[in-house]
Amino acid sequence: MSRIHPKSVLLVVKRGHGEALGLADEISGWLTRRGIVAWVTENEDDLSSCLPAQSQTPTLVLVLGGDGTMISVARKICTNDMALLGINFARVGFLTECSRDAWKEVLEDILANGAAVSSRLLLDVRLVRDDATLLSTVAVNDIVVGRGNLARLVNLELFFADERIAALRADGLVLSTPTGASAYSYSAGGPLIYPELEVICATPICSFLTEVKPFVFPADQEIRVRVNEETTEVFLTLDGQSGWPLRKGDTVLVARSSRRMHLVRYPGSSYFQKLKAKGFLREI
Repeated sequence: MSRIHPKSVLLVVKRGHGEALGLADEISGWLTRRGIVAWVTENEDDLSSCLPAQSQTPTLVLVLGGDGTMISVARKICTNDMALLGINFARVGFLTECSRDAWKEVLEDILANGAAVSSRLLLDVRLVRDDATLLSTVAVNDIVVGRGNLARLVNLELFFADERIAALRADGLVLSTPTGASAYSYSAGGPLIYPELEVICATPICSFLTEVKPFVFPADQEIRVRVNEETTEVFLTLDGQSGWPLRKGDTVLVARSSRRMHLVRYPGSSYFQKLKAKGFLREI
């Protein structure tokens, strides 16, 4: 999917956001008058049940909310046949980069000329305890294995392709996609990564007495993180939106997903222009 010419559009709105819902209804009517089939739904827990019949599966999903809503929607319904475009109702808008005032101009261009699409890596995540899989899901931005409320370090081991890379004592460890490299990983000292690369970044959080620097791994091999001691509360957090408590011996396995996230390229914008606009890069 390098370019799309949508004939049907699903509009997903941040739950409980009246202003976003009103704009979604306006956009839906505008699309319908131009012969485009459109549906509007709030971001329900079981969002897949809101999809139309298979024969009418939308090729374009408009997400009205912030980056958190965008990530939530991508985790629930992202398939290789859908592209997402976010209309920003929040502050940062790194993923939801279309402003609420520019939607008509952007959609007119998409309907007339099609839309270029950026294909992004997603992560398959499994939590294994005593040889049993307790959790199997997908992450868009990152997974974090880190401490709970107490200010105590966690003891972790990091493996790549069955080779033990390092043991570390730290507040935690972030494994991020290139898309998520500009989020928590960057705040913890990780690098910016061009979003269409096929890599996974491992960034320690405030490591103590260990010289473990951020790693960038090829995405064609599995990465494992094992909890090495039960000295404090340890949690697995996915995209900053959901978490699970971990125990000593638990292993988190992370690998490139067969699913992809496809984002509509905002007309006239590049990745580096976006970094400059958000303050990551500054002109001298």
